[in-house]
Amino acid sequence: MRKLIKEVKVCYPRHELDGKTIDLLIENGIITSIGAVIQPSENDTIVHGDELILLPGLVDMQCTIGEPGIEHKEDLESASAAAQAGGFKTIVMLPTTDPVIDSKSQLTGIKNQCKDLPTSILAYGALSKSAKGVELSEMFDLKNSGAVAFSDGKNPISDSNMMKRALEYARNFDGIVCSLPLDERINPGGMVHESLNTLQLGLKQNPAIAEELMLVRDLYLAQYTHSKLHVSTISTKNSVSLIKQYKEKGVKVTCGVALANLLYTDGDLNGFDSNFKTMPPLRGREDQEALIQGVKSGIIDVIVTDHTPENIENKDREFDHASFGMTMLETAMSMMNESLTELKWSAIAQSMSLKPRELLGIDLPELKQGAAFDFTLFDPKQSWTYSDENRKSKSTNTPCYNQELIGRVIPI
Repeated sequence: MRKLIKEVKVCYPRHELDGKTIDLLIENGIITSIGAVIQPSENDTIVHGDELILLPGLVDMQCTIGEPGIEHKEDLESASAAAQAGGFKTIVMLPTTDPVIDSKSQLTGIKNQCKDLPTSILAYGALSKSAKGVELSEMFDLKNSGAVAFSDGKNPISDSNMMKRALEYARNFDGIVCSLPLDERINPGGMVHESLNTLQLGLKQNPAIAEELMLVRDLYLAQYTHSKLHVSTISTKNSVSLIKQYKEKGVKVTCGVALANLLYTDGDLNGFDSNFKTMPPLRGREDQEALIQGVKSGIIDVIVTDHTPENIENKDREFDHASFGMTMLETAMSMMNESLTELKWSAIAQSMSLKPRELLGIDLPELKQGAAFDFTLFDPKQSWTYSDENRKSKSTNTPCYNQELIGRVIPI
């Protein structure tokens, strides 16, 4: 099938066509022609819209997928379909499945199941056995079997010596160790940002210092071991400053931010909607502004959807007892289009495609005749409603369910 994309603006930082408006002819997933104006043939499907945007194919570095063991929340097939609908060409799953991806055999099994899926699914190897933070996993074997990096998912490593040994060991084969900066010993059971607003709501608080103390430890250990550290998600103003400080020292550190922390604040908790219960928690307005500036400046390297599907029984209940997490893959671009207008498309391309590809060793897409169409096409003017009629994910834990959204990915 031939598809002719008319008058699309290229947003591909540092590419010779960046900022130009072009026509593209795609046939069976291959770019067959690029030009200022391409005349259609009678069999071409014309793709046209107001202010179409072409981005290098999106990559999401943090998704929770339930397979194996928790398939009722999300399986590999539904996650891949949701990612494709959201414009993501590659996603990376956390290893905290059941059983945990902590061995070569577990990782190989996942890879075999993902071979023919429409969106490529990569995986982290667990940093520790069973992701319990006690004993190192088979890191070298996992790396050789295709693990992109090492993470214990949403389980922070509380043992400092354990984190030190992981960093030292990964340095031997140029591996990347991921950390979730959270000291659970500070206000155990905390679930929301520490602020006057959440205090009035009577919800148990998770102060910014719980993140920042652990972040300081991990940054110091990365500096000491000369190893590569990726901080999975940061959520506070001070965390942005700490990352900047250690980058300027030459420490090999990169970091991400969850999209929810860019879109929402603790003020959105006033209705006790458990869809806003996330980890890291939604912070204050100053934190949100600092995170957005961190993305703009490049201090924050990547934006992740932190796609965390949950079944309704775990979400539609009292806030205190509800599970953490929000589904994001299918709606991420639309939500950014509506609510993150201060972020330019170039910053989105950088943080959701180019930098993740660099960190994960994924080739950059080629915008030339004969190359595979590894791009995301987005119509910022098209309106749609995310609902049962069109969703691909198994879960519906998002505040924008059954609501009209502006901006939609166009499948090619």
